[in-house]
Amino acid sequence: MSSVIAAVTVRAADRAKALGAEQALEALRRELEQVPRLGVLLRPPGQDGTEVRKTRIEPRGRVPGLAVAYVYTPAPPPPTVAIVAVTPDDGVPAE
Repeated sequence: MSSVIAAVTVRAADRAKALGAEQALEALRRELEQVPRLGVLLRPPGQDGTEVRKTRIEPRGRVPGLAVAYVYTPAPPPPTVAIVAVTPDDGVPAE
C-alpha cells in the first residue's frame, strides 16, 4: 500500500467532468498514489522538495487526450499529490 495521498481539486474535477474524463482522471489519481512522479517536471523543485509536474492521459473513445498538471509535495509526511489542472491537448477526438 502506498503512503502517498493523491487528490483532485474541485476545479480539475469539474473540468474532467465537462470533458467526460472523470473515470480517466480517477485512474490517474490512483496511479499517482503509487508513482507520484509521472510525466515531466515543469520547473526545478522548491527548497522544500515541492515539484510541479505534467503528465498526459491518452485519448479514449470520445474523450480527447488530456494534459494534466499536478503538484507533488514530499514533506511534511505523508507525501501528497494535488491534481490542479486538466486541459485537452490534441483537439477534437478522432472519430
